[in-house]
Amino acid sequence: MKTKILFLFIFIFLVLATTPTYAKKVLPYFKSTSNSTSTASTTGSVVSKVRFRADRLGIIMSFSNLSQASSVSYALSYVSRGTTQGANGTILDTSTDTERDLIFGTCSHGVCRFDSGITNARLVVTINLKDGRRIVKTFVLRV
Repeated sequence: MKTKILFLFIFIFLVLATTPTYAKKVLPYFKSTSNSTSTASTTGSVVSKVRFRADRLGIIMSFSNLSQASSVSYALSYVSRGTTQGANGTILDTSTDTERDLIFGTCSHGVCRFDSGITNARLVVTINLKDGRRIVKTFVLRV
């Protein structure tokens, strides 16, 4: 008898205490129609542009009006699965406009392995001008 009363009590509690929940359709994550984000910076008449590749697995840096600079160096750093990764380089030939393609990953013998779970991506561009000034520009990348 006690088990029947207990069962009846639990049944009534579950029926009365639980009400149906109606939720709206979950919308997919918003993604812009353009796969590239571009940021430009004019420093001392040297123009540097940074944008994502179409597949967002790397960035493309463009430099123009480099005749005002003696050298340009860059350092890309990011965190992938808890490990800090990065790439750096220097442009010494400042006679023409140039472009660099940096990927989030590594390549060896023509085979590339792309990193996943990228956070805290940052690109620091240092421009040394011919008049002796040094300009540092930091780009925060939201991958």
